[in-house]
Amino acid sequence: MRLKRVFHPRILLAAAVLLFLHVMYLYYKVGGGMARDSWEVPSILYGRPTRIHPGDSLDNLRLSERLRRLSYRKVDGPPAAEGTWSEEPGKVRIHTRDFRYGALEERHLTVEIGIREGRVDTLATSAGMPLEEALIEPEEVGRILGPGKEYRRLVPLSAIPGHLQHAVLAAEDARFYSHFGIDLIGVARALLANLQAFRIVQGGSTITQQLAKNFFLTPEKSLWRKLREAELALVMEFRYSKKQILEAYLNKIYFGQEGARGIYGVEEASRFYFSRSVGDLSLEEAALLAGIIRSPNRYSPLRMPAGARERRNWVLSRMSRLGMIGEREASRAARSPVRTSAKRPPAGAAGYFTDYVQRFAEEGIGDAKLFRAGYRIYTSLDPFHQAAAEAAVARGLAEIGSGRRTDGEPLEAALVAVDPATGELTAMVGGRGYAETQFNRAADARRQPGSAFKPFVLLAAMQQAARGKGAITLAGALSGEPLSVPVPGGAWTPANFEGKQFGTITVRRMIEDSVNTAAVRLAMQVGLKEVVSAARDAGITSPLSPVPSLALGSFEVTPVELAYAYATLASGGMRHEPFPLDTILAPGGKPVYTGKPDGSQAVDPRAAWLVTAALEGVVDRGTGSTARPWIGFPVAGKTGTTDNYRDSWFAGYTPEVVCVVWVGTDSGEDTGLSGAAGALRIWTRFMAALYPAAGPRAPVIPQGIVTAVIDPASGYLATSACPEPLTESFLEGTVPRETCPLHPVHPVVDTVRKGLRGIGEFFRNLFR
Repeated sequence: MRLKRVFHPRILLAAAVLLFLHVMYLYYKVGGGMARDSWEVPSILYGRPTRIHPGDSLDNLRLSERLRRLSYRKVDGPPAAEGTWSEEPGKVRIHTRDFRYGALEERHLTVEIGIREGRVDTLATSAGMPLEEALIEPEEVGRILGPGKEYRRLVPLSAIPGHLQHAVLAAEDARFYSHFGIDLIGVARALLANLQAFRIVQGGSTITQQLAKNFFLTPEKSLWRKLREAELALVMEFRYSKKQILEAYLNKIYFGQEGARGIYGVEEASRFYFSRSVGDLSLEEAALLAGIIRSPNRYSPLRMPAGARERRNWVLSRMSRLGMIGEREASRAARSPVRTSAKRPPAGAAGYFTDYVQRFAEEGIGDAKLFRAGYRIYTSLDPFHQAAAEAAVARGLAEIGSGRRTDGEPLEAALVAVDPATGELTAMVGGRGYAETQFNRAADARRQPGSAFKPFVLLAAMQQAARGKGAITLAGALSGEPLSVPVPGGAWTPANFEGKQFGTITVRRMIEDSVNTAAVRLAMQVGLKEVVSAARDAGITSPLSPVPSLALGSFEVTPVELAYAYATLASGGMRHEPFPLDTILAPGGKPVYTGKPDGSQAVDPRAAWLVTAALEGVVDRGTGSTARPWIGFPVAGKTGTTDNYRDSWFAGYTPEVVCVVWVGTDSGEDTGLSGAAGALRIWTRFMAALYPAAGPRAPVIPQGIVTAVIDPASGYLATSACPEPLTESFLEGTVPRETCPLHPVHPVVDTVRKGLRGIGEFFRNLFR
C-alpha cells in the first residue's frame, strides 16, 4: 500500500511536470546567459591613424615609437611581411597592415620614405609611385568597460587555429567531442586520485562544466555547486552544438590579470601576451596559452616563465600522445624558448576624452550599453598628443602649485588640443587627475575667458576692413588712455592690468600688451554687434550680449568652445564643429554611426591671417613672451586673466595644432595667477613636447596680403633711423604711405647710411 501511494500516478505526473518546468527554466536560463548581449564585451576606442606627409619631421612625428607601440617588427633589408619596417641612411621602409578607420579601408603596402635633414623628402610605394600621404593603422587608446573590468574580444571558432583548439582540448578536456557534458571517466579518475591523496588534487570538470560555472555559478567549492554545474552542462549540451560550446568557452575563459583588468578569451590573451591576433599564433604559443588556463597566476609567462615553459611542454607532450601532432613537431616546439611580446592594455589615461566620446556615441546610437556590445569606436585622439597633454598638466600644476599657499583649494586645469585642418579633437584633459575627479572641466566648466576673447574683437575689425567697410589696420592708432563708458545704472570704467597707463598705441600693441582700455575703444568703434557676429563666425556658441564688457571676455565659455574658435583662426577661417568621434562599427563591421566633419569657410582668410600675425607678436614681445625661450618657432597665442585672478587662460596655435589651457579652482577663488603665470606654463610644456626637433610646416599666406616694414611705435613706414623696425602684414591697398614722424632722417645722413649699407652688401657678396 505504501509503495502504491508513493508511486501514485498523480504524484508521478506532478513530479514529471516539475522536472519539465525545471528543465525548461534551465533551458531558457542557459539561452539567456549565453546570448550575446549578456557578455561583457567592452567597446574599443581607437585613435586616429598616423598620417605621414612630405615635409613632416620624423622626430616630431615619433615614427619609430609609434611603430613600436603598434608592434611593428624592425628587420634588416626590405620589409616583406605586414607589420615590419626597416631603416637605413636616408630611407625608411614600412610594410603597413590592412586596417579600417570608419569608412576608410586601407590595404597593406610597402611605403618608402626618403629623408633629408630629418624631414620627409619623398614618399612613394615600393613600385616608385609617389604618395601624397601614407597611413598607418590607429592605435587602441581606451575601452568602455563594464562592472567586471573584463578585457575581451569575441572571435568565431573559424578564426581560431586548429592547433590552439587541440591544445586547449588536450589540456582541459580530451574527450570533449565524445561525452555529453559530463565525463564519467574523468570523474572516476579524479575521484580515485583525490582518495589516494586524501585531498582534492584533480578536478573532473569538462569544458562544458567550466563554461557553465563561468556563466552562472560562483567559484565556491561545494557538492551542491558541482551538482548545479552538472545539470547546467547537460542542458548546454542539449541546447548547443559542440562547436558552439567550444567557441563560447574559448571566448569566455580567463587568462590572467593586468592591474584591475582581467584578460578574457583567446583573442585578447593572444594580443596581450604576444601582440598578435590569435590566427597568427605558432604551435608553441598556442600550447603556452592552453597551459595558462589551469592557473593563470602560476603559469603566467610574464611572472613565472619557468613554470609556463614546463606547463607548455606538458601540453605539447599530451597533444603528441593524443595524436594531435607528431613527436618531432612536439619536440621542436618544446625546445623553443618562451618568447612573449606583452602589449599592455591602455590604462585608461584618457578618461575625460573617453567619457566625452561616450556622450557622442550614445547620442548617435541611442542609450546602448557600450560595454556589452563590443563596438569599435574610431575617434580623433592622437595618443602622443594625449600623453603630452597629461604630462604637461601634471607637471605644470605641480610647478605652479608649489608657490601657492597650501590651505587654499587645489588648482585644477583643463587642456584641449585640436587639429585646425580637420577639426579633430586630438587631446583632452579635464582636471588634475581622472582618478580624483571625473568632472570634465574641458567640456563642461563655463568660465570667463578674459583677455583671451580680445582676438575676436580684432577679428571683427579685420573682417570689416576685408569687406571694405573699415580702414583699421594692425598699424592703426588707438588710444589706451582711461575711459568711462555709460551703462545702465551708472558708468563703467575699465582698468588695465596692474593699473598700467598707455597713451596712443597701435592696434598690434593693443593685442600684444593686452591693453583693456584700447580693446574696449576698438570694440565700440567696430560695433559691439559686429564683435558678437565675429565671435559667432569663429565658433563661440555661448550666450553673448553686445555690451562694452564683452571686449574683455565677460561672458562664459568652455575650453572646448574656445579651442574651436581659435582653430577657425589657425585654419585660415575654416570653422569646424567639435569632432571627437569619426565612426562606430557594430561587432559585424557594419557602421552604426558616422560623424561628418563639416568645415565651412566662416571667416575671410585674410582677416584670419591678420589676427594670427598679431597674435604671433603676443609670444614674440607681449604678454606671452615668457614662452619664447622654450618655443623656437613661430606660434600665435593670447593670454587671459579674469578679475581677482579667478581664471588663468592661454590659447595658442601653429598651423598644425591649437591648444587651449585653463587653470583655476572649481569655486572660482583668487589663485593669484595671471594667464602668463599659470596656463601659459602648461601650454608651453605641451607645445615643446609636440615639437622636440623642429618647428611646424610654414603657413600659407592668403592672396590679398602684403607686408611692409613699419615703426611699431608710430605705425608708419620705418625710416633708417627707426630703432626697432617691424615687418607688418596688411590688406592690399592699406599700407601706410607716410614715413615715421618719430624718427625722421636728414637726407644727407640717410644717403650716407644707404651708401655704407651698399658697400657692406658688396663685400659680403664678394667673399661668399
